[in-house]
Amino acid sequence: MSAIQQITALIHANASFAGPLCLVVAFLGCLLGTNLIVPAGAILTALGVLIGAGVLSWTIMPWAACGASVGMSASYTLGLRLGSRVRRIPLLRTRPEFIERARGLFERYGFASILIGYFSGPLRAPVASVAAIAGMRRGQFELANIVSALIWAVVAVGIGAIPGAMIEPNSIWLLIGPILVPVITIGISMAILFLRSASGR
Repeated sequence: MSAIQQITALIHANASFAGPLCLVVAFLGCLLGTNLIVPAGAILTALGVLIGAGVLSWTIMPWAACGASVGMSASYTLGLRLGSRVRRIPLLRTRPEFIERARGLFERYGFASILIGYFSGPLRAPVASVAAIAGMRRGQFELANIVSALIWAVVAVGIGAIPGAMIEPNSIWLLIGPILVPVITIGISMAILFLRSASGR
């Protein structure tokens, strides 16, 4: 048995842990503070490659959406409880500008800012806290949160699943793809942000 087959067999044998793992990753990626150190979107995209290749099941997506929505709810609650003091959260102390950027996003897009925030790792959780500080009703926030979490999970996994479907089961690309695809995706996102900043938009 080749090394790739051994790795694939190992993943298959532990596939039952993939869902709970996605829940934890998505939760931490949407919790105020830890969202700055846990690249939840990139990890889901990497797992999406394995789904496309037939190594993992699509059932991880509901787990990811659930973890994300709970993490955002917790960030909203922190905003309610702490108000402007959310800046004092240890992992945010050195990057206070994320709260201001999230505030600008919320003021500009309102309800839709929750969905937009999901696709920006650093702003994801701050947008939820700013929504609470700005007085967005809990019911309205949770509606936007749940819908956005589902969309984000489907897109994040789907971006990886498309190229993953082109990978042969015993190909070396089964090891390279889960690393390469998220890196390319992040690179494209950063290039878009750089171009927007350069154009002054």
